Amino acid sequence: MSSNRKWTIAIRPGAGEDLRKITKIIGLNGDGFSVLAPYHHARSGFLYKHLVDPQNMGTRNIPWGECVGFTAEDRVKLTYHVDGFAQFSSENPGKIISGRDARTGEPKGLGLFTHPLSVPIVSGPSVGVSVWGMDEFEKAEETEDLITFEPDEFYYRRSTPVDANGWHLAIYAFAVGTVPPLRFQGKQGVMQYQLSPISAGVPGAIVELKTIHLPAEKLYLGLYVERWIGKLPVKSGWSLHGPGNFTRYQPGYVLQAIYPRDVIPVEGISALDRNPSASVDNDSPSSPVGFGGKVPD
Repeated sequence: MSSNRKWTIAIRPGAGEDLRKITKIIGLNGDGFSVLAPYHHARSGFLYKHLVDPQNMGTRNIPWGECVGFTAEDRVKLTYHVDGFAQFSSENPGKIISGRDARTGEPKGLGLFTHPLSVPIVSGPSVGVSVWGMDEFEKAEETEDLITFEPDEFYYRRSTPVDANGWHLAIYAFAVGTVPPLRFQGKQGVMQYQLSPISAGVPGAIVELKTIHLPAEKLYLGLYVERWIGKLPVKSGWSLHGPGNFTRYQPGYVLQAIYPRDVIPVEGISALDRNPSASVDNDSPSSPVGFGGKVPD
């Protein structure tokens, strides 16, 4: 378990294949953490939030027209602040609109308010990273300081090693004092965790999580990898998921970003880029962005 504030996560897609770097997690020195995907060539993405109804949590298709969405010409990172403010901002600072309005406190870009990290979400992962077309992700050197997932550590549901074509990294947050007991495999801390039936689909499902300690945030992150089957729009890409502000009893929104956006219909959609040549005033996006208010009671 690394003692610094940056961790690179790598996955070996199959036995004997190269490790591939898929994401980086960065602690913010007491202000939360960021998740980014700097290891893929895609630069143009679609950032959006969509409504989630906790009374209808099964698999469903969400029309693009139901999303509050924006384009971006730079890779983004997803940041989850300790006070519960979550947002997309650019991997390279200042490239897209982000932050909070100094007067109202509302998101200026694509963001929302969710559980503070002192009482994190427990019904599912706080953040997720999905990847496919692994051969287009950067190779990792075996000597690098990595948190790695091997093929025999993947979890499967509604898929098998034969038909799965994607990988999903689930990232759970645990406030110090609420962390399940840890074991250590060498320097890597691991825990057994019982998933919520809301996200697992069945009661009693248990997975092993590899842990990251963020002492300044008084937080642990727990990670595991699940395989999935998807009708993928392009050969290779990635997406960032969550968090959301829905509850067991009330609908709310979830943040998502997908790269590349090649087949997503974005004609007429506003951009979040800070680009004076853009077709809209990028300091005032033409669609509603921030979800006003805190997590519903």
